[in-house]
Amino acid sequence: MLDLTPTQVRTLAVYAQGLHAPDTPRRTPAEVLDALGCIQIDTINVVRRSHELVMLARGVSSETARAFASHQDKAAFFEYWSHAAAFTPIGLWPLFAFRRRRIAARGWQGPAVDPQACADVRSAALERGQVTISDLGGMTGAGWDRSSPHKWAAEWRWAIGELVCVRRQGWKRVYEPAEQALPEHLHATELDDDMCLQSLIRIAPRNLAVATTEDVADYFRLPTPQVLTQLERLPEVRRVSVEGRPDDTWAHDSLLEQQGTVDEERITPLSPFDSLIWTRPRMRRLFGVEYLLEAYKPAAKRECGYFGMPVLAGDRLVGRVALRASRKKAVIEGSQAIDPSWAPAVDTAAHTAAAWADATLSPETP
Repeated sequence: MLDLTPTQVRTLAVYAQGLHAPDTPRRTPAEVLDALGCIQIDTINVVRRSHELVMLARGVSSETARAFASHQDKAAFFEYWSHAAAFTPIGLWPLFAFRRRRIAARGWQGPAVDPQACADVRSAALERGQVTISDLGGMTGAGWDRSSPHKWAAEWRWAIGELVCVRRQGWKRVYEPAEQALPEHLHATELDDDMCLQSLIRIAPRNLAVATTEDVADYFRLPTPQVLTQLERLPEVRRVSVEGRPDDTWAHDSLLEQQGTVDEERITPLSPFDSLIWTRPRMRRLFGVEYLLEAYKPAAKRECGYFGMPVLAGDRLVGRVALRASRKKAVIEGSQAIDPSWAPAVDTAAHTAAAWADATLSPETP
């Protein structure tokens, strides 16, 4: 069994995620999405949308990152529960048939769906070609309590694959009949559950480099026992030994062969939903910290701030910084450095995040 040091594992993990590679070329959003397999979406927008931050951290230009979710190119992505709600390369549509079938057969965790609303949504989508929640009558209530029968009917139709979202209007999903929005060869491809799982399990280890079975399962939210069975059969992954890590740790041969390196001088703020760190136990194993999003905590109980962005310096997490940007001005709610020597790196990350928000960092406190 190959022995790896924690430092090797950390470097490989950062490299596999397309972060801090020396001489990183400018990339398009589609290239980054294809490389990662999915990019988690979130509504928080105090710096930039989370998916934009993921792309900016990997060399996508500011303008193209901002335009990505609303563009008209149906060849690039669809939205689905591939991790959490996420942008997913359009070519992976057939691989989530197992999840669409499971939801259709067993139901989902959302509110009860009104049959008449489901019929209305399907009819409207077929008639118009595309609809938003506003087209379906909008919602009532405010904030998290906003709802309507037609909203959940559209979400249900989307979850089981009858409707698909391949673009947004503002920040609203645009729902379209799957048979109209998807390339015909993808819509016509129906894989059985085993083939879906086998294909997805081949993708995750390549993006993680070194990971436990549970890490691999979490990437696309797959059942851990089936993931273990498949990993044991894959010729391109092997068990490895890492000091202080679980026995069921796997490495992808292609990453071991590449012996990737990272630029130790690079400093990048990360979205809390970045795929490098979205599995919190893995974050703790790799970097020795476990930063939790504090947006849903009362302000008085936050240790850093509403949207704490972990700071990656080289291949280490050295702290985090929480910014709020509005009207061309950004303020720091809070910051933390693991060691005082890393405080300058955290400060550099704050300036980078402010620049991404097209804002000037203010010395004022909120």
